[in-house]
Amino acid sequence: MPEVFTELWFIQLVTVLYVIGITALVLLERRRPSAALAWLLALIFLPLFGLCLYFLLGRAGVRRRRRLRARRSVNPTDVTRGLLPLETPLEELDQPLRGLVALALNSSAAPLRRADSVDLLADPAHAFAAMEAAIAGAKQQIHIAMYIWRDDDTGRRWIDLLCERARAGVEVRLLYDEFGCLGTPRELFERVVTAGGQVLTFGAVRLRYRPLMINFRNHRKIVIVDGDLGFTGGLNVGDEYLGRGLGARPWSDLQVRITGDAVLGLQAIFLEDWLAAHSDDHAEDPAFARQLADLLARPPRHSCGPMLQIVPSGPDLPFIDAIAAQFTAAIASAQERCWIATPYFVPDEPLSLALKTAALRGCDLRLLVPLPRNNDSTLVSLAGASYYDELLAAGCRIYEYLPGMLHAKYLLVDDRVAAIGSANMDVRSFYLNYEVTALFYDRRLTLDLAGVFTKELAQALEVRPETRKQLTLPRRLGEGFARLLSPLL
Repeated sequence: MPEVFTELWFIQLVTVLYVIGITALVLLERRRPSAALAWLLALIFLPLFGLCLYFLLGRAGVRRRRRLRARRSVNPTDVTRGLLPLETPLEELDQPLRGLVALALNSSAAPLRRADSVDLLADPAHAFAAMEAAIAGAKQQIHIAMYIWRDDDTGRRWIDLLCERARAGVEVRLLYDEFGCLGTPRELFERVVTAGGQVLTFGAVRLRYRPLMINFRNHRKIVIVDGDLGFTGGLNVGDEYLGRGLGARPWSDLQVRITGDAVLGLQAIFLEDWLAAHSDDHAEDPAFARQLADLLARPPRHSCGPMLQIVPSGPDLPFIDAIAAQFTAAIASAQERCWIATPYFVPDEPLSLALKTAALRGCDLRLLVPLPRNNDSTLVSLAGASYYDELLAAGCRIYEYLPGMLHAKYLLVDDRVAAIGSANMDVRSFYLNYEVTALFYDRRLTLDLAGVFTKELAQALEVRPETRKQLTLPRRLGEGFARLLSPLL
């Protein structure tokens, strides 16, 4: 009997020490309270499963990237911050634009610049055609960062284009996210290397000597040609984004084409990602040093088109939630309307409060999301729907897009502010992924974006409170369970 008591005492001691150690580890990471609580519950009540999940999804890889970033001799976004800025002093801008511009500048070193031109590409077929034409016409340089790259007709066509340009002497750099391209054979990308281009992967997924980056994905979509033509938005590379292939469905997305001085912001972010994809600091590499020198020596084009800022966010940046802060501040500044389109809607508390407050102030607040059966993430769709009741009660209007998958990611505020990029309105994009968003301060562009939104809204079904009251118990339980997991989604 004493031996039994000794064993029980030892087990209890180990359990207490484990709980104390795990609690200290999670608290020291300074996570959001909801995410920290979710991790603690998983690690304490499901220790084996929780530890495996923590190893796969934890922040060790991010801490390593932070250390590498701090040791770099140069960071492209910091170095280029003072290049080609808007000549108009910040103090001369009207509020709330002044506050939004200052927020982006201080949180993510995103200077206010002008573009020569900005074009909305709301049809995926036209967007792909525009990007492919730009790549085919490249004379000096092609830089591409992509989250998903499929081995299908579209993916192989793009590889063919890159190989042809690389053989013609154009500098080709391709960066793809390893998690997003798990199903894509490496041989596809090796063709670019064989042709004379450079290819790197972002984020370790396979077991290696270094920490995994499964939970921290480079979700950015960037195409830059010759340094003065850039694209960003929601489109990855694959047939599905054209509504083709196995299980094809209509696909709605939005890409933006930018020319002029403002493309420098996309270029700097790409070079940051290129550095991060190396295991060591390659800032002194001759090719990279030449590229950075070319950026610094670039003569201004004195663009006189729309004003914009290119805002990055990522878990290893000094201000992790730069895009989340920008979205929340923009919504809070709305006086007349705020229209939002997003495929994945899982707001954090500040964003949810900003949405409800704007609606309660009388702002025309509309949210456009995919119909649940068309969404390619059922769990995220359920989690998003769990917020509908409180938003509807505050006066928000919610619409579900009927024809197929809505994958566009944008918002517009009144007639003066528009945001287009890779970031969804969810906690993953806000706190875990590497994202990029272009913030435009231009009336014409904002009105054009409102036209895109209105066209999509005509093909959507409005969610009404009386319909929500008819939900079955299993559906409500499903939404509640998905919401509980939302800090980890």
